[in-house]
Amino acid sequence: MLFATALVAQNNMNSPYSRFGLGVLSEQQVGADRAMGGIGIGTRGHNNINLLNPASYSTIDTLSFLFDFGFSLQNGNFSENGKKINAKNAGADYVAMQFRVQPKIGMTVAYMPYSKIGYAFSSEEIVRNDEDGEITATNMYAGNGGLDCVIAGLGWRPTEWISVGANASYIYGNLLHSVKNSYSDNTIYTRQKTYKAELSAIKFDLGLQSTIKMGENSLVLGATFAPKTELKGESFVSDIIVNNASEVQMTDTTEIEAPFALPNGFGFGASFVTEKLTVGADVSYQQWSNVDLFGKKDGLDKIRVSLGAMYQYDKNSKNILKSSTYRAGLYYQQPYCKLENIKAPTEYGFTAGFSIPIVNRYNNRSTIDVSGQYVRMQPEGSMLMTENYLRINVGISFSERWFAKWLVE
Repeated sequence: MLFATALVAQNNMNSPYSRFGLGVLSEQQVGADRAMGGIGIGTRGHNNINLLNPASYSTIDTLSFLFDFGFSLQNGNFSENGKKINAKNAGADYVAMQFRVQPKIGMTVAYMPYSKIGYAFSSEEIVRNDEDGEITATNMYAGNGGLDCVIAGLGWRPTEWISVGANASYIYGNLLHSVKNSYSDNTIYTRQKTYKAELSAIKFDLGLQSTIKMGENSLVLGATFAPKTELKGESFVSDIIVNNASEVQMTDTTEIEAPFALPNGFGFGASFVTEKLTVGADVSYQQWSNVDLFGKKDGLDKIRVSLGAMYQYDKNSKNILKSSTYRAGLYYQQPYCKLENIKAPTEYGFTAGFSIPIVNRYNNRSTIDVSGQYVRMQPEGSMLMTENYLRINVGISFSERWFAKWLVE
């Protein structure tokens, strides 16, 4: 657990778009759900940790303990004005566990990133070109950090057809952005502006699910709500001017009041479950236009639509192909922030994967979850950068009967 937690703290982000807002928001899902387009608000499974709706925690089997951790590898392709470049990243994504507290009450504890910042790029322009020579200005942009999230939640099933749940999340971290302006003429001073924020908050999420029996099949309906949350902490902008001998000529630091907040969030989902097949859809909405980003209300309302399906021929079969679970999905997601008054890229994704049972002499409920994910970040303007990612997600889910009482004859 400690090893996995240390890995999650690593930032495997490499995108210029993480310069805006809180950075690139992370997927709050485990590996199995990512393979289904990221659905989870309206799905329930006793052998899977579903962080999108805390009401699902009540499905945990009385005798079981679930432990899940995952990591990903990705290759990013960036293209702009006919130029292309690739970047490879890898890192851990989450660690989560789930267990029963009381009959019909399940608890989940998890640790994962909430947002990621990671970029370094530069731009050049000629500011003077005459008989005295040419002077070139270079702007270097760099950033790192992000927010991490520790989640603790409970799910309760008071009746056979309804479940409720709640998550309490501690979100914390730091954001660091810098812009350095330098010139080819050494007589012109270098200027660097650095923005730094150390933020934290307690965030709550509420969930509701209803299971409607339809003969041997069932329909699951789900809803979630997350109230607006202020991010507390310190944030400031420092402005430093340095001469050609690296001597500081001027420094100025300005504190920024109330720089960030997390928005109201609403989610709705549904799934239809048969013995072998599950199909579902989710819609989520976050009011980022109503919260502060860098001290300004400059966000966009974020909408995500996800579709997913899961198929398992025979979970009790000794044939590995028949007992494995196959998943696929797709999603569409609008951005939550602007890029200097220009809408950030729209995200499209397609996912597919499978879960292979780890067979031992006690049970075959533990699995290795592998999924592939193709993501395209498509900007509206032709002059902006297009990003394409091919991502491999690997999760290992342990589901063991830890609380069984042995019968002694």
